[in-house]
Amino acid sequence: MSAVQVIQCDACGGSVVYDASAHAARCLFCGSVSLHADDGGEAMLEPHGMLPFDVTRKAADEQFRRWARSSWWHVESLRRMSIQLEPLQLPIWRFDATLETHWAGLVGADTRSGSKPRAGVEHAELSTVVTASMGMRDEELAALQPFAEGASTRFDRSLPHEVPALSERAASLVARKQLLADHRRRIMRARDLQRCRCSAVVRVREARLLMVPIFIGSFRYRDRPWRFVVNGQTGSVTGKAPLDRRKIAMVIMVILAACVALAWWRGWL
Repeated sequence: MSAVQVIQCDACGGSVVYDASAHAARCLFCGSVSLHADDGGEAMLEPHGMLPFDVTRKAADEQFRRWARSSWWHVESLRRMSIQLEPLQLPIWRFDATLETHWAGLVGADTRSGSKPRAGVEHAELSTVVTASMGMRDEELAALQPFAEGASTRFDRSLPHEVPALSERAASLVARKQLLADHRRRIMRARDLQRCRCSAVVRVREARLLMVPIFIGSFRYRDRPWRFVVNGQTGSVTGKAPLDRRKIAMVIMVILAACVALAWWRGWL
């Protein structure tokens, strides 16, 4: 690559490093054309490694075509749309931790209230991931999981990648909440609890900043940004498509007409 530089989006804040001369002047995350070159004043966090692509661009394009046609509710123009899916290394934090969780809750019982209290302490070793991206949400990252982290190699800064936007300390605050919520769900399921309150001692054993492979394409519909993302290892996809308002209106009218006909038939009108 030549003329590698950091391009930041004024709309969503995503900062991507790529060859600006070889890409369209629009944000990979939201499709905005309001971009500026970042002077790189702050040093980039050094990733512990990156994961390779196992999915080809052609396969990613096929995934988009299937996704676009996957629902009758999608707008018709989406089925004919062609978007440019770009390969990108996305920064994530992975945390491995041990938890000592003190819990108190209610279980079903033959009592007047229908429940009785229970309490205890549970230990667990859990992992979680936190996006270090400004452009990608945690919900989208969760939908793309898992990534095969055993295939990690040395990070190549010449590849298109997003600049990590979250430090280890900031990411650990998010991770601790996610780990406690995960352990709480496990405890409630294992103990058959109706309600549960928890407090935990979370000890992080390892924190790693990884770059994971995705294909990402953005487009605009009715002046709103939309995007489609493919896991570059497994081919898993995530995206939110614009829905056809005419179809929604038509279905609502049919339901209303059916309700009126039923009411007339039963003599309610």
